[in-house]
Amino acid sequence: MDAALKAEIQEIVELVKTVPESLQVRTLELLLQDLLDRANEQTRPTKPKKKAQGEEDDDAARGQETGKDRNKTERRTRESAGLNPNTLPMRVKAFMKRTKVTEKQIEKLFHIEDGQYEPIWVLSGTKFSKTQVQIALLQSLQRALTSGEFSFDRESVREECKKKNSYDRTNFKANFQNSGKYFSGLDKDGLVSLTDGGMTELASLINELAGVTDGN
Repeated sequence: MDAALKAEIQEIVELVKTVPESLQVRTLELLLQDLLDRANEQTRPTKPKKKAQGEEDDDAARGQETGKDRNKTERRTRESAGLNPNTLPMRVKAFMKRTKVTEKQIEKLFHIEDGQYEPIWVLSGTKFSKTQVQIALLQSLQRALTSGEFSFDRESVREECKKKNSYDRTNFKANFQNSGKYFSGLDKDGLVSLTDGGMTELASLINELAGVTDGN
């Protein structure tokens, strides 16, 4: 028997002796029952508190968020598939052959997976007009890798400039016009294509961002 329990029983016995003899038996029964009830309460396993509906929803949401974070991490750590020369459009192959741009250089600019090209390039320039033109050139390359067309959408360039905090609303249109030798179709709606000069400038930008390599 637990020493503390034994001591408490002894105290009860001594207490019972102080009451009238006619009440001693009943008093002893009541005090012992109370002692046993308290002892059982202390040893009984605690039931988990039932959560309210809102708390359950919060836990479920946290679980979903954890799953989403895990998926994001998996996507970030998943290795790029690399450039498949057999699936490259003919115009991209011709561009690479003429400008000496290599597969390794392009792989440094995009995460490649399931035929998709996710930009991973980082621009170091701070001049808005220069950054805008560079984004247009790189988006042209991204489009060409899947469609064969070295062209870009002006609104997509605008959105990317905003994301990179390099959007000059006042001079956005003028910046393209000032670099008009690189672009064809600025005076029309729709996609804007690269000129021969724009292709050469794109190759220079690739060398700047990905480094110059001697071969594939």
